[in-house]
Amino acid sequence: MPGKSLPNAVGRNARGVLRNRSRWERMPSVCSVPRLLLLAAVLGCVPPAPADSGSASVTSPLVASLTVAPAADGVRLVLQVTNAGTAPLRLAFTSGQRYDFSVLAGERSLWTWSADRGFILAVGEETLAPGETRTYTETWVPPPGTRGELTAVATLTSATHPVERTTTFRLP
Repeated sequence: MPGKSLPNAVGRNARGVLRNRSRWERMPSVCSVPRLLLLAAVLGCVPPAPADSGSASVTSPLVASLTVAPAADGVRLVLQVTNAGTAPLRLAFTSGQRYDFSVLAGERSLWTWSADRGFILAVGEETLAPGETRTYTETWVPPPGTRGELTAVATLTSATHPVERTTTFRLP
């Protein structure tokens, strides 16, 4: 029947006989290279940064520190990351989140900064110049009666250069 269109679920085989098309035949093609690369990046399959061919071990030029400062109005947490290398450092991220903080009492989580936040699901990147430092700061307000030795955890959520720092602190 030339000139008459068929429903999407119906097709003709090589001999021109009508037949039902499978679900996979009806789907639009999603196998283009850009789409596959975007999918891989969103799913966290971002390849690590290339290593220097002359180095014996792969080490990141990223230096990180975590500072915790309890005060009357809360606990200030500061994560600093510095590119200690001689070349720009590309940090790839699989979402809009760049860092996270947590506070633990033993094995029990008391607070996680990102727990009640939403982040855009888009691949992003930031570049740190040699010697450049990024600082991420948040304040945790402990529930009344929280005392004793606690653990703070800071995380840089980079897919290419992830960093986690932990330190203990005391609330009187």
